[in-house]
Amino acid sequence: MALYVKAAEILDKAEKKQGALKTLVYDSKFENIKPLFALVLETQKFSSVLEEIIVSSKLLKQTKMRMNLAKVLVFDLLIGQGLKCGGAWKTMMIKHRARLQSVLARMKVKQKVSKNEDLLRPASSRYVRVNTVKTTVEDAVDYLKRDGFSYLGQASRLEDLTLKEKYFVMDMHLPELLVFPPNTDFHDHFLYKAGHIILQDKASCLPAYLLNPPAGAHIIDACAAPGNKTSHLAAIMKNKGKLFAFDLDAKRLSTMATLLLRSGVTCHQLANQDFLKVDPDSPQFKDVEYVLLDPSCSGSGMVCLRDDASSADQEKVKARLAALACFQLRCLNHGLKFPRLKRLVYSTCSIHSQETRESLVNLLSQWPERGLEPLTQCLRANPAKTRTHGFFVALLEKHNGAGRKKQEPSVQISAQEATPPIPSTRRKRPAASDEESDASETEDKQTPAADQADGTPSRRRRERGEEEEEEEEESGNGGNGGNGGNSGVIEETRWDCYSMMSPVPKVRLSGGLEICRVLNGMWQVSGAHGAVNNPKAVEAMQAYVDAGLTTFDMADIYGPAEDIFGQCKSGNSTPGLQSLTKYVPRPGPMDRKVVLKALQRSMARMHVDSLDCVQFHWWDYRDERYLDALGHLSDLQQEGLIRELSLTNFDTQRLEEITSRGIRISSNQVQYSLIDQRPAARMEQFCVANNILLLTYGTLERYLGKTEPNSRAELYTASLSKYKKMIDSWGGWSLFQDLLVALETVARTHDCSVASVATRYVLDRPAVGGVIVGCRLGVSGAGQHLSDTLRSCSPALKLTEGDLAAIETVTRRSRTPHGAHRGLRG
Repeated sequence: MALYVKAAEILDKAEKKQGALKTLVYDSKFENIKPLFALVLETQKFSSVLEEIIVSSKLLKQTKMRMNLAKVLVFDLLIGQGLKCGGAWKTMMIKHRARLQSVLARMKVKQKVSKNEDLLRPASSRYVRVNTVKTTVEDAVDYLKRDGFSYLGQASRLEDLTLKEKYFVMDMHLPELLVFPPNTDFHDHFLYKAGHIILQDKASCLPAYLLNPPAGAHIIDACAAPGNKTSHLAAIMKNKGKLFAFDLDAKRLSTMATLLLRSGVTCHQLANQDFLKVDPDSPQFKDVEYVLLDPSCSGSGMVCLRDDASSADQEKVKARLAALACFQLRCLNHGLKFPRLKRLVYSTCSIHSQETRESLVNLLSQWPERGLEPLTQCLRANPAKTRTHGFFVALLEKHNGAGRKKQEPSVQISAQEATPPIPSTRRKRPAASDEESDASETEDKQTPAADQADGTPSRRRRERGEEEEEEEEESGNGGNGGNGGNSGVIEETRWDCYSMMSPVPKVRLSGGLEICRVLNGMWQVSGAHGAVNNPKAVEAMQAYVDAGLTTFDMADIYGPAEDIFGQCKSGNSTPGLQSLTKYVPRPGPMDRKVVLKALQRSMARMHVDSLDCVQFHWWDYRDERYLDALGHLSDLQQEGLIRELSLTNFDTQRLEEITSRGIRISSNQVQYSLIDQRPAARMEQFCVANNILLLTYGTLERYLGKTEPNSRAELYTASLSKYKKMIDSWGGWSLFQDLLVALETVARTHDCSVASVATRYVLDRPAVGGVIVGCRLGVSGAGQHLSDTLRSCSPALKLTEGDLAAIETVTRRSRTPHGAHRGLRG
């Protein structure tokens, strides 16, 4: 019952204008924020419907409940997921359920609707921003069309945004913004989960569009969490440059890190810090030229969704608004102190003049010089006229010299007066017609790409998690691949229905299974790296899946790896997860019963009816019973229990022996890196000739400029200890440092990490189908690690002949052994 009591308390405070819903929920310190947030938002959305039901049924009179407590209980009883309370409260509500349901039914009959949602007043359109960090508008539209949506082209007037069923249009002003009917739900859609589209209201997109930073710029997002505008800025600046993002709330900053990770943003630096305490003269910010300031505000633009707040209402919140306005003015003054500042955009999701026009009047009155009269450069989004949330946006731009040029009117749009567009690197649209200008109060300009974020409340909040928290903040309170190999061996399929717009190229194994060219290695959970928390590992896997890295490499001896994958797959609606497990039997008899039992055990742990790929490993070639095992595995493959039959750490001699017996092998997993190029001696040629792919590990290098680690404390995982031995065998620590310096030089030219270059080098080798990179399930630094992984397999990263020559100048000096591949690792 605590959930309902707390939700009612928050709704009471919201009615008294004591804060925005988002702020009130988080300030409550409730133990389980997510269901509370969902219940509050959904109850608020159905508030008028619930009130009519409660009044008509005389529930308050009979139960002596407060209105908002009755609302949250009636919501879950009739509309939500069922009452979560027990005891006397549940008994009482069940007693009145029939009468409440009767009132609801009569309301539907009266309004001639069949769904609960149809009782709501018409909602604003669903805006979807295409994340151009990961895809293009054209590809997104094409994917949606193939997914059953009908595209009507670009809207030319406001009436075109009145849509039904599965129709959608491109917004008339912002080309990366697609518009769908109200309540269109994308939360379970692949494009949303993969970070290719962002649910963000049109008004919320305007601040980043107006700031319009070029690629490579240094930018500050002053009150950034939960990060929707931050990610939007990253897309506009093409994910290049430096984007400093500050927020005092550590929990919301953590949510923001997840959002940025999902959307592929890598140019950001997050700081759990008060923007007002940031030193503008710090060398770190000497090149900052752009500031986006979206400070905490009343959120009245979202809560009310109308611009008709009465004078009585404003009087009630006068003290709070005065405090907010003071804070906002301090932020504005501080933002203008950065010495190289060119532009500052100020925005609030508010309808109150204290937080909008008056803030700028007070700011400009404190500055001795200004080029234009105040407030002629301000935009106000009006829900009644623009079909967006209520929003206020102003652009402050610095112009030097006595002959100051007139500032372009980049944000003042009204129903009576259109505004010329800002100069932009994008294509220009024709000037708005009178009809178009009258239809919309949003700016007619084409600025760089849109990115990702989330902006509108969801119909099914309780099941969402962090996405809902991200969305409501933005729309609410305004707060705080590589080449495809050669010889036809590798076929990248970037246009299948699951990976069409993924940055992760795919490769098809000989049996038809398509896997990512970068695989998530799960050796970490084997126990060699410390204890594993299974629930946290399952949760962490979702970030890899959302990023498009859907292929996982594991083994029956990797501790709980198969179980963790099974739990992730069972709770994941994302199609196209691939599992490559290893069968690593102990020496002994290899009859069919033994082999089948082992596979059935793996299938049970992984919650599958058949295995995508079984990679067979054998400890001792002198024991030739591995041929018996492979014979049985081949039979089971013919029977449909296995799709792909592969090997792990087999040498070329054994590969030849196995294939000569008519056993079809799809891949061989071996160690292959810049410091271990043994497969280049014979194996590559054999694999190319026999349509066998190499899946490689050991490509991630580290320790640039570091003292040589030797102690057990420094080599604290099995991987580090193993790779250190390989470095010693390859050429020693000094030569390894020379290699890292060469890699770093190449990495700087491509704006990526050393690890990305090392991985790309191996991906480009003949016969290499994929590289296995250990996934950090719940480990610190996972975000940057994942970004590096995505960058290494991006088709945009192409090593030149000069790059290869610089690298091979060092590798030629090494002791490169060519021998058998022994030892299990994946």
